[in-house]
Amino acid sequence: MPSPPQPPHALPVDSLRAALDAVFAAPRYDWAERPLPLRWLAERWAELGEWLRALQSDNPRAFELLAWGLVALLALVFLHAGWIMLRTLQASARSEARGAGPAAAARRDAAWYQAEADGLAAAGRYSEALAPAFLALALGLDGAGAVRFHPSKTPGEYAREARLPSEGRARLASLVRELYGASFGRAPFGAVDWDRWRDAARGLASGPVEAAPDAPAH
Repeated sequence: MPSPPQPPHALPVDSLRAALDAVFAAPRYDWAERPLPLRWLAERWAELGEWLRALQSDNPRAFELLAWGLVALLALVFLHAGWIMLRTLQASARSEARGAGPAAAARRDAAWYQAEADGLAAAGRYSEALAPAFLALALGLDGAGAVRFHPSKTPGEYAREARLPSEGRARLASLVRELYGASFGRAPFGAVDWDRWRDAARGLASGPVEAAPDAPAH
């Protein structure tokens, strides 16, 4: 007499749960709602990953070339970023140097500029000596209250703003004309001219200053 059929062997509950978890962990069973932009990005990212895996499997040589191309592109991006950072730091250093220039010039007093001018004149460079000599004069007039010194001002600006008696203003204008003529117009300027110019500048710096106009009454 045939034996009765045996019931099918039941799977352990833990094994069945593990198999179901593995199946439903696939991306196609991910039913969680995402915002539209995030979902679109996730889908495109998954498609890109699948395309790369297919490329690596079907054409390993092309995949290798693509990988090296991406590495080279990333290296270029880092090099470009470093170059931009370097240019930014250099521009910042130049800007700080320009900003420090006038401040450094302002810290030098009239005696320093006069010594510089005398040194150039002693070497026979009389035309070059006029520029530091005029800065010494401008600082001296600033100390007397006749002008307000600033390294960016030109000699002509000092001559126009100087609060000096009419004779002093005329003398300052004459000194400025000689400076411009010797420095830019290549007019002859020798030892005798230098001695006369320097003596006139010293007399002007120690001369009288025009009184400032009274403030209007309120």
